[in-house]
Amino acid sequence: MKEIGGKVSVIVPVYSVEKYIRDCVESLCAQTYGDIELVFVNDGSPDRSMEILEDVLASHPETKGKSVIINQKNQGLPAARMAGLRAATGDWIIHVDSDDWVEPDYIETLLEAAQREDADVSYCDFMKEYDGNKKAKLDEEEDFLPNDGAGALKAMHNSDIRAYMWNKLVRRSLYDLNSLIVPIFGYHEDIVFQTQVLYHARKCVHVHKALYHYRRQRKGALTSAGLIRSRRMSAMNMLYLFDALPPKDSPREVCGIDLLLRGGWYCAIILDWKLLASHPEAVQTLIDAEYKRNYRVPIAKQVYTKAVCRLIRLFSKKA
Repeated sequence: MKEIGGKVSVIVPVYSVEKYIRDCVESLCAQTYGDIELVFVNDGSPDRSMEILEDVLASHPETKGKSVIINQKNQGLPAARMAGLRAATGDWIIHVDSDDWVEPDYIETLLEAAQREDADVSYCDFMKEYDGNKKAKLDEEEDFLPNDGAGALKAMHNSDIRAYMWNKLVRRSLYDLNSLIVPIFGYHEDIVFQTQVLYHARKCVHVHKALYHYRRQRKGALTSAGLIRSRRMSAMNMLYLFDALPPKDSPREVCGIDLLLRGGWYCAIILDWKLLASHPEAVQTLIDAEYKRNYRVPIAKQVYTKAVCRLIRLFSKKA
């Protein structure tokens, strides 16, 4: 077994989480692995989040020299992640949402697994946590083969593993900040990032342990956005990524149709034909695509989406 080592940068975007951020930062300060860099990105938070954050850090003098705070005007989650990535100096990268918390061995266990297996990515199970009296629920990820980048993309787009950035420790070299396509919106932004990052992985390893606590149904969180609004943002992100990716030697070769099936379906179900029509290559690709069975987007939804695309093409020819 290889000796565990290397700096890990933990990127934490902060916005309107004054009720939860203390638990998050305390859990990061309690990590059993020492060589950690904590990068907090204040995305123009209007509440007391940063005051509480600084208070917690002050009570942990061991974090001095290991924590960085970046202050910027509110630009949204994708821009906050990018600011953290640009500032990070670690050999490994992981993201933590500031309303969640982690187990003390979160970093150590993920890093040990990655180095033991000579993997570029290690990912773990997690607990879904709920406000109120609802009991927490274990959510287990799946193993997948091949366990390389292509396998990871197929597993992610078919929901065998989630696109979450906070349960995946990633080797820094997988992030090419010069070519990374940044999502337009915060909803499903993780799919845009992870599609590009995981594509370059030589090997991924699954840690069968819930190391992360994911707070669900928090008022004001992106996950509580209205259905139509959230579907439109998600569709725009996926269609934008498809258009921006090179057709060859890129994730588009592996999962381009997967992006379009979800993005196209979201447009179709909220009747935003105009948005879908503004991506003609996507429309034609969906028309030409064969139906995919046993897939996240069921056959019935694929049939409906293809029918919408055919109508879009018909109307565009008449215009």
